[in-house]
Amino acid sequence: MTKYHSRTTICNQGHKHASKKEANRCNELYLMKEAGVISLLEQQPEFILQGKFKYRDKAIRKIVYRADFKYWDKERGQFVVEEVKGFKTAVYRLKKKMLLYILQDSRIEFIEI
Repeated sequence: MTKYHSRTTICNQGHKHASKKEANRCNELYLMKEAGVISLLEQQPEFILQGKFKYRDKAIRKIVYRADFKYWDKERGQFVVEEVKGFKTAVYRLKKKMLLYILQDSRIEFIEI
């Protein structure tokens, strides 16, 4: 079960995914990697949105955005971060804004599928 109480789906590479849509996209990306269209494919890459800190002697955890995929797109000549989404929660929308703020001056493209 995933954090949203749905069943996980396994892609052709044997990875667990939160949805069929995400597993299908994983299969597509691996075919693209084999064809040489993309490289450096990562699953569940993490981006630190805010580091951990202390507030009045209380430890505050870091805030992390965990995307579905990250890869180098050879045609675009840049990294791409992909998020395969069905339902967009309020937490997701907030973290996405924080991530886009961090990525705004980079050459990393963010895509929602």
